[in-house]
Amino acid sequence: MLAICGNDALRELSSPGKSGSFFYLTQDDRFMIKTVKKSEVKVLIKMLPRYYQHVSRYENSLVTKFYGVHCMKPVGGIKTRFIVMGNMFCSDYRIHRRFDLKGSSHGRTTDKPEGEIDETTTLKDLDLNFVFRLQSNWYQELIKQIHRDCEFLEAERIMDYSLLVGLHFRDENSGDKMGLSPFMLRAGTMLCHYNS
Repeated sequence: MLAICGNDALRELSSPGKSGSFFYLTQDDRFMIKTVKKSEVKVLIKMLPRYYQHVSRYENSLVTKFYGVHCMKPVGGIKTRFIVMGNMFCSDYRIHRRFDLKGSSHGRTTDKPEGEIDETTTLKDLDLNFVFRLQSNWYQELIKQIHRDCEFLEAERIMDYSLLVGLHFRDENSGDKMGLSPFMLRAGTMLCHYNS
């Protein structure tokens, strides 16, 4: 609770998404707050028992971890609905590249010029120019979990979802000869460590 209610202000992320939602990060980067519409709140509350069952059963689920659904209305102000969820990119590792992958090519490039792309830019499917080589058992587990999560989202009639991938480029002097270390599955994201 201190992360959300502490003295430090929330940090607003650069721009609202296509939905018009605003995103904020807590001062310690552990939680993200997103403003949502009433219809989104209804969907989340309706699916809550099945969501809880899914994320409890599959601890490596890539589905976003939700921690709260809230509504507030200041005296004389407008009602604001928001959700508190885990920040998918909160890590001990610096994230050098972020990708939002939908498995589509239509409109799936960033609109930023190459020179303006930095670590905070969320890149899309057609911006991905890396090849990932995973050990067979890691690959099998990842694919199995993606299938489980997709089946859950389909059963809930949620159609707009994506895989968020964060890349950490290792220092060439680290001594580790593997191209990719064991990835860590996090809430809603796959964090990979990649040799530069």
